[in-house]
Amino acid sequence: MERLRMLTAASVFLFICTGTAFAQRPVGRLLEKAARGSLKHAQIPVMNGSTISAKPAPFFSSGILASALAATDAADERAAAADAGPANDLAFADLGVSPGTLGCGDRQNKGNVRVNQDCGFRRQAETSIVFNPDRPNNLLGGMNDSRVGFNQCGIAFSTDNGRHWGDLLPPFRQKLNNPAGQEPTPSDTNRHTIQGGPGTFHTYDAASDPAVAFDSKGRAFFSCVAFDVASNASAVFVMQSPQGAQGSFFFNIASLGRRFVVAEDNTPEVFHDKEFIVADTFERSPNRDNVYVTWTVFRFSPNCGPQPNPDAEERY
Repeated sequence: MERLRMLTAASVFLFICTGTAFAQRPVGRLLEKAARGSLKHAQIPVMNGSTISAKPAPFFSSGILASALAATDAADERAAAADAGPANDLAFADLGVSPGTLGCGDRQNKGNVRVNQDCGFRRQAETSIVFNPDRPNNLLGGMNDSRVGFNQCGIAFSTDNGRHWGDLLPPFRQKLNNPAGQEPTPSDTNRHTIQGGPGTFHTYDAASDPAVAFDSKGRAFFSCVAFDVASNASAVFVMQSPQGAQGSFFFNIASLGRRFVVAEDNTPEVFHDKEFIVADTFERSPNRDNVYVTWTVFRFSPNCGPQPNPDAEERY
C-alpha cells in the first residue's frame, strides 16, 4: 500500500521593532528601502568579555532584495537600455544560435552545458541542484529567472545526467492571495497562515529563493517564496512533480486552493522569506519520503520603539 504523503513545515520567527508609523507602511515599501540601502540590518549587542560589539541581525534574502530592486525606476531604466541593443543599431555578435539548437542549449558557453533555455541575457541566479535517488541520471535544478519581467523561480531538469536540459516556470502564477482560505478546516487541520485575514485576490508579482528535492520514489519537489512588490502579500509554496515525470511536469496550485501552500499572508506585520526543503530518502527511516520545509518569518511589530525620523537612515 502506498504510504500517505506528509509535508512538515517549520518556521523561524524574527520579531522586528519598527515604530508605529514605520510598521504600517506596506512591506513592498520596506523591500524597496532595503534594496536601495536606506533600510539597514538591525544591530544586536553581543558581549565579548568586557567588550560589547554589534552583530547584524538576519535580513531579507538577496533574491528577495534583487526582485525588489528590479521594481524600481532605476532598474527599469537600466533594463530599457539593455534591451535597446548596441549603439547605432549595430548587429549583436554571433550568439551561437543554429538550426540544430533546441532552445539555446547549443549556444557556446565555454565548454559548460547550458541548463536554462532562455535565449536572452536576463538574470538567472541562486542556483540549486539535486539528483533522483531512484534514477540517478535524473537531475533537478532551481534558479531565479527574470525572463518574464519581475524575478521568478525557474526549474530545469535533465534525464541524461546533465548532458541535455529542459526548463520551465513553476505553475503557481494563477494563485490568488487569500490568507483567509488557509485557516484550518475539518479535512485539513493545519494552519497555512500566520495572521490570516483578507487577501489581495491578486496573483503574485514575483518569486525568489528556489529550493529542490527528490524523495526515494523519484517524486520531485520545488519550493519558492512568492510575493508582491507593492503590497503586503507573500507566501511559501512547495509543488510536486509526480513519480515518473522526472521533474518535467509539476502539479498546479489552484487559484484559491491550499494544496501545496505552506504559508500565505497579506499584512504589514508578516513577511515570508528564504525557505529550504529536504526529503527523507533513508531506506530504514520510519519517516521515509516525508518532505520538510523551513523558512524565515519576519514579524514587524508596531508596538515598540520610537517613531523614526523619515529623513534619517532607518533600521528595522
